[in-house]
Amino acid sequence: MEIEAPDDVGRHADRLVFGDNDRAPDQLICGDALEVAARVPDGALDAIYIDPPFGTGIVRQGRGHRYADRADDPDAFVAWLSPVLEHSRRTLAEHGSLFVHLDYRAVHYVKVALDRLFGRARFVNEIVWCYAVGGKSRRGFGRKHDTILWYAKGDDWAFYPDAVRVPRRGGSHMRVVTDGGAAVQEKTDKKTGRVYRYPVAAGKVPEDWWADIETLNHSDKERTGWPSQKPGRLIERILRAVTEPGDRVADWFAGSGTTAAVAQRLARGFVAVDRERAAIGLVRARLAAQGRALAKAGAAPPAIVIWR
Repeated sequence: MEIEAPDDVGRHADRLVFGDNDRAPDQLICGDALEVAARVPDGALDAIYIDPPFGTGIVRQGRGHRYADRADDPDAFVAWLSPVLEHSRRTLAEHGSLFVHLDYRAVHYVKVALDRLFGRARFVNEIVWCYAVGGKSRRGFGRKHDTILWYAKGDDWAFYPDAVRVPRRGGSHMRVVTDGGAAVQEKTDKKTGRVYRYPVAAGKVPEDWWADIETLNHSDKERTGWPSQKPGRLIERILRAVTEPGDRVADWFAGSGTTAAVAQRLARGFVAVDRERAAIGLVRARLAAQGRALAKAGAAPPAIVIWR
């Protein structure tokens, strides 16, 4: 079910719905990332994933910053993005996490800014997402990966390893033994003598390089037509790793709406923002179709407030 909120979000942002109720409506907002993030209450979010635009040639303007989206001006990009990152940190719960998805053009500059904002001790992982689809270079190695920077708000960040286990590949150094009639993999720490055992079926927690999730090609059924769309499996792994059903996530640069769609499917609440009306229309249709499918399966998601 959708709840129309046609008033301008900038003038009525105090009506944004937050709170402890895990059935509070989800929110799809056509507006500026910084303006919306600035109005989200402290500690209201359990996780934030953003894939900010970079290198597209589009001129973008936020409060106090005008950013020409060019690959040759990373300092301007950091200046434009930093206020959004500051509000991201403020709006996270103490157990919450921020994931910033970037490519080679800006990742090193943003990493320095995030170290200063969160503190280097809150840097959890540099996730390298490797893929095969894309062009090749005759003057260097083909650029076939993105980087996702993971920062935690506090010391005791949420992480659910059992929710993201993947099958173990052949050639594992762990030995297989029988424990109570069940097959388990066993490893002994040479320094401490401690024995670690894992059910064979449980698999392993992925390393910080992900080569098992391919980027979307032009014929993929998941494709919506939005140029920067990321695969749902990528976002699903992130959200499963750091959130549980009923938690609330945000994406300040929603684009094709993959974060919102995955959150809806996994019973997480969401706040999805984009300043492009075309994006909001696309996300709205995508969520409506998925919502109908979920309702038929007996798992109807909360209502969605549409801010335009």
